[in-house]
Amino acid sequence: MRMYSVDGTRLVLPKHASIEEEFGSNYYGPKADSKQSMALASVLYDPLNQLCIDSEIEGLEKVSEIDLLLLHLPHIEQGGLLVLDRFYPSKWLFFLLTAMKIEFYVRMKKDRWKVVEKFTNSDLTDTEVSFTLPKKDYDKLSEYPDIIGQDIKCRLVKIVLDTGEIEILCTSLLDKEKYILEEFGDMYHLRWDEEEAYKLLRNRIELERFSGKTARAVRQDFHAKIFLMTMCAAYTYPIEEKVREEYNKDKEGIRKHPQKINKTNALATLSDMLIPIYIRRKFNRFLKHFDQIIYETREIIRPNRKFERRKKPKRQYHMNYKPL
Repeated sequence: MRMYSVDGTRLVLPKHASIEEEFGSNYYGPKADSKQSMALASVLYDPLNQLCIDSEIEGLEKVSEIDLLLLHLPHIEQGGLLVLDRFYPSKWLFFLLTAMKIEFYVRMKKDRWKVVEKFTNSDLTDTEVSFTLPKKDYDKLSEYPDIIGQDIKCRLVKIVLDTGEIEILCTSLLDKEKYILEEFGDMYHLRWDEEEAYKLLRNRIELERFSGKTARAVRQDFHAKIFLMTMCAAYTYPIEEKVREEYNKDKEGIRKHPQKINKTNALATLSDMLIPIYIRRKFNRFLKHFDQIIYETREIIRPNRKFERRKKPKRQYHMNYKPL
């Protein structure tokens, strides 16, 4: 099945009347002495192919991550697998996904629901549970009246990390023979590719370095940078496949570690070449040259490397010092 993941991020916006009107301005920055506007962005991501399927951006005071998730759902095919972080779970959402025939795999907060807390404190590692839709949420399933009043079955699995920390996951994948417990930890870890995508967007493409101050400029820049990253993933995919195949065919073991392309270099190269190729319309020549550059700038994949996550303070970009 095709895997999808959704995650959100907050963006600091420029000060402008159109921004305040469209996105609101009720938030204070770490050093700000006045109100500022912030947006909530959300991306529906294909972590196995590293493609952005859909993207949304709205004012932080107007929407939640769940609101933006609902806008993504029409882009998920029936039978697809949606992976979500611990900030998304709700019973009505599980019912909605079940009604839409979308499989799900969600990390849970250990103390949010009694059934999850009981499972966390037990010796069980894999169990099946039933959920009932609360009456207050009936209106949220008004388009699927057949599922209202029914119970749905889900599966809770317990994953022990290398650090000893326990993660609880809730999934609609009930077949224990087809979807074995030992695979769930690695499968959830695939969601990390979306975190890497956000790192590229925020740090390499500089998502918050907007080219203008208006609400229209913010929306244009956001979707243009999402499109750039998606196009880069599509263009570099054949080279990634080639590099992977070369490593698998290396019978003599000349290459000690597998390799991957350098995404930062790929994005920089594509950014420089994209406009000229459309003006000159030298597509075949460009793709051949682009492939050669990406193929020659690979980096080694070193297994089992782990680094502590560091939270750095937000850096504001100054409109007077935009890159040329």
